[in-house]
Amino acid sequence: TDLALQTELNDDQREYLSAVKESAEALLTLINYILDFSKFEAGTFELALVDLRFRDFLTRAVTTLNVQARSKGLALVTEVSLEVPDFLVGDPGALRQILMNLIGNGIKFTERGEVAVKVRLEKAAENQVVLHFVVIDSGIGIKPEETTRIFERFQQADGSMTRKYGGTGLGLSISNKLIRMMDGDIWVESEVGQGSKFHFLVSLGIQRDVTPAGAAGPPSLKDVRTLVVDDDKNNRSLLETMCSRWGMRPTSAETAIEALNVIEEAKNLGQPFEIVITDHMMPGMDGFQFARTIKERDLGESDLKVIILTSMGTRGDAARCTQLGISAYLLKPVNEFELLDAVLHTIKQPAEADGQKVLITRHSLRENKKNLEILLVEDNRINQVLAQRILEKWGHKVHVCNNGLEAVNVLEQRTFDLVLMDLEMPEMDGLQATRTIRDRERIIGGHIPIFAMTAYARDSDKKRCLDAGMDGYVSKPINIQELFQTIETLIKEDG
Repeated sequence: TDLALQTELNDDQREYLSAVKESAEALLTLINYILDFSKFEAGTFELALVDLRFRDFLTRAVTTLNVQARSKGLALVTEVSLEVPDFLVGDPGALRQILMNLIGNGIKFTERGEVAVKVRLEKAAENQVVLHFVVIDSGIGIKPEETTRIFERFQQADGSMTRKYGGTGLGLSISNKLIRMMDGDIWVESEVGQGSKFHFLVSLGIQRDVTPAGAAGPPSLKDVRTLVVDDDKNNRSLLETMCSRWGMRPTSAETAIEALNVIEEAKNLGQPFEIVITDHMMPGMDGFQFARTIKERDLGESDLKVIILTSMGTRGDAARCTQLGISAYLLKPVNEFELLDAVLHTIKQPAEADGQKVLITRHSLRENKKNLEILLVEDNRINQVLAQRILEKWGHKVHVCNNGLEAVNVLEQRTFDLVLMDLEMPEMDGLQATRTIRDRERIIGGHIPIFAMTAYARDSDKKRCLDAGMDGYVSKPINIQELFQTIETLIKEDG
């Protein structure tokens, strides 16, 4: 259905296929929930504690729900307090599941407004921290007498919920169990018709031997004076945090008028800004008017680079950007990697190129990305076709093997940038193939990234993958967003 929905369809066909996909995803969610409960009851559920970059993790987790929020016209925002450390230890899968359940419910039960995720430091010790998450929506709310019962399995606020909104009544119960496993607690504040605030606390470890330099951005961004302009407080805070983490020196303004004054004052002090990151849809003066005024007043002395972020692109925007000398134009939501790419390209961009700047967009960033040679090892024909089509659409070259033995033989003849390896295959499974590849590398040198494609959800199974020498794993059935993020991470790490 994913592949079919990316083809040219009439309205009826798109509606029918969308219904098929939605039903399949609902069934998969129900099955996964029941499997989780069986593991809880059997006492076999274990947390997989690994190192994680917290802000990057949160951005990725929230990004997967942005499409769902935008389809309802809702804003989905995050806000992480500066005192929250970034290099933590925890179970990203369990934490992601909690957030997906709570944010997903917020989106489901909210018709207008926004869903926000706020994180602050509750308590800090030498080896661990307690983080306080709040997921806030402006939805239908919950009756006071129901705020405890909703955390029990197969329970919703009232019997009409399932008929109107769908759901299993399992998500909150599983979230509750996961939070308890992380020595935490969950509760809700809500009022009917006024929305809800779901609070939860979790304990996470602190990574040792991590220097502050590990969090810094590229040297080219160090001390770059940057102005962030957005009328939304949460968005301003998030952008400022990103810029600070990359080593830039951000200042913020709430409106374009205020920003113009800040730019002029900085120029007069001999400390001009180098980059402006501005929202498009702002009251009084929008992003395009703001950029035009900067150009007309020559506030940046022709060197000030402007990046515009917009939640609603319209036809002709690219031409307007080019006319106004805007450096980059990105659609919201913008994840951290994407914005960092745009900022780096903007910094490298010459002030003028034949009198006209080349506009940086999400499309141009993807076009400029490194295309990988990928070895796909998978015996299931459907998974082969799906993964191959997705990867080739992103510009990567894919060679397919039907089992681990074929893959080992192919890798003796040629090199690849990445191997996506199924686990259960005839002749030689993925774990055996990986061990064979790693044994060979110990003799001849080198290291090719190998990611398992696995339907196994138990932490012991994931540990087997890592113990065999794999670098990570992506889930099956293939999740397009997860696969994309895996490839993106590999490209980033490769430089």
